[in-house]
Amino acid sequence: MHPSKRPPNQQAIKDKLVALALNNPAIRIRNAEREKSVSELNKATASWANYVTGSVNLNEITLKLKNIDDQNRTQLYYPLWNVGVMVPLGSLFTKGSDVKIARRNIDIATENQELAKRQITAIVLTKYQDYLTTKAQLAMQEEISDEDQAAFDQAEAKLAAGGITFEQYSNIAKKYNDGRVRKLTLERDLIVVTLELEEIIGTKLETVLGI
Repeated sequence: MHPSKRPPNQQAIKDKLVALALNNPAIRIRNAEREKSVSELNKATASWANYVTGSVNLNEITLKLKNIDDQNRTQLYYPLWNVGVMVPLGSLFTKGSDVKIARRNIDIATENQELAKRQITAIVLTKYQDYLTTKAQLAMQEEISDEDQAAFDQAEAKLAAGGITFEQYSNIAKKYNDGRVRKLTLERDLIVVTLELEEIIGTKLETVLGI
């Protein structure tokens, strides 16, 4: 068989369609939502430092701006240095909850991300199967329409020569016209499913199929 006549590798085509579909804007939105959730968790975790405040007692004694003799030293309060760290008790509870919420948001975003991937994969593969089915139906209908066309042409000639009745001619004409309508419907269906696939994958289907 000539290389150009080889049937396409359907699994390779499906893999390519899925890969393109997973770059769909709907998937990118889910990815961005998860990245946002991760950033919010990092922000919630790092903001612990905002609740911690320190203090130190500075005065003219500790800064050595005033000399103290031995007589007055006994009147001083000790310690001369006061250093403290304050953490609001409310922050111990609220920040813990904020971090937990941020983690749950990541879990939700991750599940939404996975759900979107599964849904888009199922949709693109279903649409491709619809494309293959419709294309095959159209090919069969084209063969039938060619046969109906030939029968209709013969019927016209026979009717003109008086070889068949008008009723016989009408039956043949109806079958011919029904086939034409069927063909037009299938052509439309093929165009629609192709456009739907291209919307999902973001490129022309013919570039994937190598047409």
